[in-house]
Amino acid sequence: MTVLLLLLLSFAQSAASPTALEYVVGAQDKLAITVFDEPSLTKTVTVDGDGSFDFPLIGRVRAAGLTVRAIQQDVTDRLRKDYLVDPQVSIEVETYRSQVVYVTGQVRVPGAVPLMGNMTVMDALARAGSPLEDAGPYLVINRRGAGDGAVKAEPERVSMEDLQSGQAQNIRLRDGDTIYVPKAETFFVTGYVRNPGPYLLDSDDLTVARAISMAGGVTERGSRNRIRITRTVDGEPIVIKTVKPDDRVKPGDSIEVLQRLF
Repeated sequence: MTVLLLLLLSFAQSAASPTALEYVVGAQDKLAITVFDEPSLTKTVTVDGDGSFDFPLIGRVRAAGLTVRAIQQDVTDRLRKDYLVDPQVSIEVETYRSQVVYVTGQVRVPGAVPLMGNMTVMDALARAGSPLEDAGPYLVINRRGAGDGAVKAEPERVSMEDLQSGQAQNIRLRDGDTIYVPKAETFFVTGYVRNPGPYLLDSDDLTVARAISMAGGVTERGSRNRIRITRTVDGEPIVIKTVKPDDRVKPGDSIEVLQRLF
């Protein structure tokens, strides 16, 4: 998890990026508009409920549903057409209010996160304070439907390992998406190991050998070949007596290392 925390910190420090120009503006967003060398045309506006705002000389400007880049180009073109020779217009989103994503589960600051620019999963996690130490080995993205009656996409599962390796850092989020970080499942290691007790199941492919290693390894009196697992199946406990080192550990498993026979 340490590598992931470092990556999240890096993303948080680089929040202001050119991708903000691709942010799709909505009602109640506040835009800071600068027209260079034209102080009377430099102002902050709030997008009204109808999706537009008033601007000096050119009147109403459509904004909702357009990117910051498109609005900037529209204002520039309209000022150039009738009022200024070569207007230099810059627009920044001063306050993001119209669109949010939600980060829930095992993060430090769960809740709504303003959707800023081409926000990625990594960006959203960074703004939610990063995952807690007992976060599971994956997260789930639930996408909101595109409109009333729209069929929602199937939840998207992303492993923390893929986030750390960079394979899933650039997954883009949309308005209304929810990121759920579940709590890691646990398993138990008992018997002749150095540190018996509960442990976090931090990977879908955790093996019995690694689980025993997490518990400090087998003691001098323990057997590496006499291992059994108690597992709950359909609500009933079963005992698995033939266990191999590369068998996968399941949530709730109790791994017991037995004593050596000789």
